[in-house]
Amino acid sequence: MKCRSRKMDRRKPDGVGRRNRLKKWIQRLPLLPLCAAGFLCGILCCLFMGQADGALAPERLRRMREEMPDPKALLPCVCWSRGKWIMGLGILATTYLAPAACCGAAAWMGWSLGAFSCVALSNYGIKGLLLIFAGIFPQWLFYAPGFYFWMEWCMELYRGISHRCALHKKNCLIRMLLCLLFLGIGIFTECFWNPVVLHGILSRF
Repeated sequence: MKCRSRKMDRRKPDGVGRRNRLKKWIQRLPLLPLCAAGFLCGILCCLFMGQADGALAPERLRRMREEMPDPKALLPCVCWSRGKWIMGLGILATTYLAPAACCGAAAWMGWSLGAFSCVALSNYGIKGLLLIFAGIFPQWLFYAPGFYFWMEWCMELYRGISHRCALHKKNCLIRMLLCLLFLGIGIFTECFWNPVVLHGILSRF
C-alpha cells in the first residue's frame, strides 16, 4: 500500500498534465496545416453555401479594365488593410491570445484564397486561373513568407513572455525587421505593380 501511495504521489495532477500538453502543442503550432484546412473550408463554403462575387463581379471587373487605379491613392488603403493585421498580431503576441490569433490568421488567409479561387474558377472557367494569378501576383511572393514568419515571430515572443523562455534579443529584432521588410515590399508591389498586371490580364478578357 505504501508503494502504491508513493506512485500516486509522483503522478502529476490532471490539470498540470493538460497544461503541459497544451504548452507542447503551442510550441509546435501547425500554421501551415491550418492554412491548408482554411483553404479547403473556403472552397467547401463557396460550393455548398453559395457564392458572393465581391471583387470578381462582372461590373467591377469591367470598371477595372477600363481604368487602372491610382497607385498613390491605393497605398493608404492597402497600408491600413495589411497594417492592422500586422500590428494586431504583434500586440496580441504579448498576451495569452497569441496562439488563438495566429491560428485564426493562418486559417483566415487559407480560407480567403480558397474562396477567391473557387469563385474565379466557377464563374470564369479556365480564365479564372488568370484572375487568380492577377489577384495574387506579385505581392504574395512577399506576403506568404512575410506573414508566415511574422506569425512564427509572434509565437516566439509569446513563448518568451508567457513561458519565460530565453529570447535572443538581437536575433529577435533582426527577424522582426526582415518580416516587416518582406511585408513592406508586398504592400509596395500590391499598390504599384499588381494593378499593371491586373489591368493587362483584364484587357484580354
